[in-house]
Amino acid sequence: MNELIVYTSSFYTNFVIFLFVLLRVSAIMVFAPVFSSMSIPPQVKMAFCFVFSAAIFPVAKPFIHIHQLTALSLFVITVREIVFATLLALTIHFIWSGIELGAQLVGYNMGFSIANVISPEENTQISILAELESIFAILVFLCIDGHHEFIKATVFSFKMLPIGEFVINESIVNIFIKLVSMMFAVAFNVLAPVIIALFITQVVFGLIARTMPQINIMIVAFPLNIAVGFLVLGAAFTFATNALITYYNEAFKYIYAIIKVG
Repeated sequence: MNELIVYTSSFYTNFVIFLFVLLRVSAIMVFAPVFSSMSIPPQVKMAFCFVFSAAIFPVAKPFIHIHQLTALSLFVITVREIVFATLLALTIHFIWSGIELGAQLVGYNMGFSIANVISPEENTQISILAELESIFAILVFLCIDGHHEFIKATVFSFKMLPIGEFVINESIVNIFIKLVSMMFAVAFNVLAPVIIALFITQVVFGLIARTMPQINIMIVAFPLNIAVGFLVLGAAFTFATNALITYYNEAFKYIYAIIKVG
């Protein structure tokens, strides 16, 4: 009888710990880059979260301590875990948002502002060029094993940050401000060659229109803007790749900083 009580108590403890592990993993994967894609079926996401939680359970178990649980404490823990997961995911999503912001500007200057497509990542309408750059940024992220690094950070978070202990402090706010500024830096730095080339092209067209008004500059400028934009965009892919890798490495440092100071 005593052995049954001990076994039941041990099973209950392990089950509650596993639920806490599943809570953090699920919260992170709901917002995580690539894993949160709308194109992935919810059943696949749920299965991955369950398998991943079971895999890291032996590693996370020693760092999770169960105290007296109430409905209020469970609600607070859940909210804190969701906020923590959101901040982790935003470190990468800010880079992708910066890419889309810069591509929207380039597409507007090239005359592609009217042509929109549905993004499979966010299920929203964005310009064709923004979708192209977004897919490019995701491929670079996968090529440098960014998704593996995100999984490592998730496991590392159990060692450094206990379940339900995350708080928004001054350090977290400073990191968030840096992430917002990084979004605008990505928008310009990654697509700077295209933006500058299109600006110079439009200045030249303006000078031609003033000096030779008999030329219908609108008919000439539209196809040339597209040609110059795609030519410079294709030539700048190597530069854009190196810039993206630099920003991804910086984002990973912010991820671990959030885990340590949270």
